[in-house]
Amino acid sequence: MKLPHEFTQLPITFDIEALQKEVTQFSENEWVAHHEGFKGNSAIPLLSVQGGQNNLFSGPIAPTVALKRSPYLQQVIASFNEIVGRSRLMRLEAGAEVPLHSDINYHWYDRVRIHIPIVTDEQVIFYCGDKQVHMAEGDAWIFDSWKNHRVVNASDKTRVHLVVDISGSSRFWNWVKQGINIDHLSPLGKALGEEFIQKVSQFPTLPFVEGAQRPIRCERVNTPVVMRPEEVNHMITELISEVKSVDGNEMSAIDTLSDLLASFYQDWRQIWSIYGEAQGGWDYYHQLRDSTFHSCRETAETLQLTNESPSTKMLIHCLIDPCFNPEVAQFNR
Repeated sequence: MKLPHEFTQLPITFDIEALQKEVTQFSENEWVAHHEGFKGNSAIPLLSVQGGQNNLFSGPIAPTVALKRSPYLQQVIASFNEIVGRSRLMRLEAGAEVPLHSDINYHWYDRVRIHIPIVTDEQVIFYCGDKQVHMAEGDAWIFDSWKNHRVVNASDKTRVHLVVDISGSSRFWNWVKQGINIDHLSPLGKALGEEFIQKVSQFPTLPFVEGAQRPIRCERVNTPVVMRPEEVNHMITELISEVKSVDGNEMSAIDTLSDLLASFYQDWRQIWSIYGEAQGGWDYYHQLRDSTFHSCRETAETLQLTNESPSTKMLIHCLIDPCFNPEVAQFNR
């Protein structure tokens, strides 16, 4: 999600001893290697599609076996009082990195990831855009995942974070304003300042309460079978706004892409007006989606996004792929 600041520390802290105690219960074989093969990266799903051991984005979210036996992790996730998507423990071995990347897809476009460090070291540094920060144990952070970001673990300790994905209600985003926006910290997080330290010390800490149970509200609908025309138009508007914001992009190419995508929206709206999500229209949606991609691809490859990625990434992962997902229909039965 695009945010106005690279990093924001949220106005809450957590019982680090309780978190670390729960992490130690997991055996080595419960940690699953990163799905893209990032060396030294592994995870344990806590909330996933149908509570399974998967890395899926689409489908109803439910607690996994690992979360069900972790009472404080449940209390931490529930404490945000938000509707929650995919959530997991993420591990980064000593000397390993999360390589430079940006999160360009439908899931991330309107969702933010909350990071809660459980085991870390001052030499674990999170980079986003031209800013960097060390996230301390027990704190909570969000960051601008649209910008290029990476994590470097230069310590001799294995880092473990709890990460929680949400889109956020108005209550959440108003609460975020009570946090601290970090425009720059030194690599070891020392350049805090007295005012910063005083404000952090006033953040409440969520204690572990033995036997306490708070419901975790999970996403049930997170990917459309067929994207509504209004959302198609919104994503097109966002894409064109992105490429217009980059000075080096050729206006003639922007105009060509804009015209092609306007035609896509107009034709998509016509099919929707007859079929909506009904299966009778699926072949038409599929054909229109494919023909549009092939007509747009060459032009889109010449245009960049504000995060220096080719606009084809946004075209594919925020519009073409997510606009039609017949496999999701099974969850609506």
